[in-house]
Amino acid sequence: MEHRDSPSSPAAKKQSLGFRIFKGFLYSLFFAVILILTLSIGAAGVVAGYVASLVKDQPVLSKADFEKKLTGWSQNSQAFFRDGQLIGQLRGDENRKIVTAEQVSPYLIKAFIATEDQQFYEHHGVVPKALFRAALQQVMHSSVTTGGSTITQQVVKNTILQDQSQTHERKAREIFIALRMEKMFSKKDILNAYLNSTYYGKDPNGRNMLGVEAAAKGIFDVSAKDLNLAQAAYIAGMVQRPNAYNPFFADDGSTLKAGKERMKVVLDRMLKTHKITKQEYDQALAFNLQASLAKPKPSAYEKYRYVMDAVEKQAAEALMKVDGLDPAQLRKQGKYWATMEEYRKRVLTGGYHIETTLDKNLLDTMEQTTNRIKFAPPANIRVKVGPKGNRKWVVKKNQLQQVGATLIDVKTGALLAFVGGRETKVNHALDYPRQPGSTIKPLLDYGPALDLGLITPETKIKDEELKAADGTGKTYKNANKKYAGDVTAREALAKSLNIPAIKVFRMVGKERAFSYLEKMGFRFHPYDGEASAIGGLTYGFTVQRMTAGYAALANHGQFNEPYMIQKIIDSSGKVVYEHKQKPVQVYSPNAAYTTTDMLRDVIKNGTGKLIGQRIRGYDIAGKSGTTQNQYDVWFIGYSPRVALGVWVGYDYNKKMYNDTVAKEAWATYFKAIMQSDPNLQPKGERFVALGVQ
Repeated sequence: MEHRDSPSSPAAKKQSLGFRIFKGFLYSLFFAVILILTLSIGAAGVVAGYVASLVKDQPVLSKADFEKKLTGWSQNSQAFFRDGQLIGQLRGDENRKIVTAEQVSPYLIKAFIATEDQQFYEHHGVVPKALFRAALQQVMHSSVTTGGSTITQQVVKNTILQDQSQTHERKAREIFIALRMEKMFSKKDILNAYLNSTYYGKDPNGRNMLGVEAAAKGIFDVSAKDLNLAQAAYIAGMVQRPNAYNPFFADDGSTLKAGKERMKVVLDRMLKTHKITKQEYDQALAFNLQASLAKPKPSAYEKYRYVMDAVEKQAAEALMKVDGLDPAQLRKQGKYWATMEEYRKRVLTGGYHIETTLDKNLLDTMEQTTNRIKFAPPANIRVKVGPKGNRKWVVKKNQLQQVGATLIDVKTGALLAFVGGRETKVNHALDYPRQPGSTIKPLLDYGPALDLGLITPETKIKDEELKAADGTGKTYKNANKKYAGDVTAREALAKSLNIPAIKVFRMVGKERAFSYLEKMGFRFHPYDGEASAIGGLTYGFTVQRMTAGYAALANHGQFNEPYMIQKIIDSSGKVVYEHKQKPVQVYSPNAAYTTTDMLRDVIKNGTGKLIGQRIRGYDIAGKSGTTQNQYDVWFIGYSPRVALGVWVGYDYNKKMYNDTVAKEAWATYFKAIMQSDPNLQPKGERFVALGVQ
């Protein structure tokens, strides 16, 4: 019987060791041949044949191609309040901010050179000796590895190849490209690329860290320029095994322990290569690294989720306009959402500085005030779900009564603050159209009629039974199911009577009436008819759009498109977008003032008198609104400087038994806003007809 050595026998170990030595020799010889052929000027034909066969899937890159790869970094964008305060960083799986070697701690550069590539400033892309040594260590399964890739090779692997495999072909391509890169770029360019392309695992909030600035902020909550020696050495030590040395990777502290041991190796090499003194070395080892680690903290998406989502969307639309695209036309063509996703990604990864019109103080005030408003208790709502023809009833449990509110500067259309909702993903202020109820009457009925000279505030209109003009035999009714007889236009609007509003709409005519809304960007259905005069529309409107319409009345009839993005600056400091006001004269100044004066009566003795009772010292005009089934309740009011719109309802249709909740919420918000910023609307300032002092 033939005897074979067992795997653990001395003979087998001797044979295995000999094989590994031979394999290591062949592996080293393989790379030696590549280097010789690549570096040899006279071997062009051989290189074209042999080396090209190894890199056949890798195109030969021009300098322009390299530059695009080395400098076309994606980085996170940031959003700012109107006073320059940071709102937060826009979301993304990756956290990256681009820096140069001059913008990081000198200790970090020294640590990288000492640990990763001591001959960085002398070699031409590769170090043959180091490469052969690493190859032998790999095949011999050595417990001590020194690494054979230069910083240049690592840049190639991270940015050009984006391939972490250990095949001969990949290594051959890496060497070939590294040598080519060194001929085209300075050491400074390559080092900068290295600083921004290295991966460091996830930060305590779970976001991937790309580049040293993200690592410094994510691991130690400091900028890369402020890293001390111990912190710099720790980060430099993470390069080869980011998860194994990431202090947040393991809950038991094992990766922090491993990272500190690796940090000591880095410090040893820095001392050995005279990058630091013995005193600096000792101080770094004594530094309490664990105490300096970053702590998990709420992101802007936790505190300002509605804001950050809105910034993404509106910044994307701003960039669409820069590129000559019209979001409204894209909607009609069915291309809006596909285009939006493309531009949203650009916003998230473009490294933009996005300035908004939002006021932090007012935003926080409105959010805090929401918690003080007495909304109805959570309700169970029975709704039908499922495809048409196969729907079934389900109960949505514990549904919160929702609110949407917007505060707009009447002179500019700037969105100063808003409330998106209560523990819901839907932004009820900016993105959620609802039926406007009687809040539409000043914009669609009375405003146009006054503008066209068809009525005055004292025009008599008979409040009586009125049949619909569509021949259906339907009869319009007032909310109280009663008729008041002859009333003035002023009285009819103050008491929100439906019949006079429809009669005024008929005077204006559907096409002319809707043309006023069209000038202000309101979207409506072609089949919307006279029921729209009292709020019966197909689509409904957002709180922001309705508030902007009322702001036009306060602004002498001039409408400004509501906006939140003031300016967008790209990563190079170039302004790529800046909001420009394009006011549209919708109502004549006289008609706007007269409508406002009529809406003052709503506050004094009409459906909004609750506001007048609670708000003293301010000149306020406004209008309440309730939809037919009382699913939605509104109040939109304005002063000479700001317009505030409030909607209250549920995500699913449910009758609101307290139809005053929107007015109560409006009064509570307005008082809190004025206490927070008294200069926003000085007491005693009054609406003035244009040209009248």
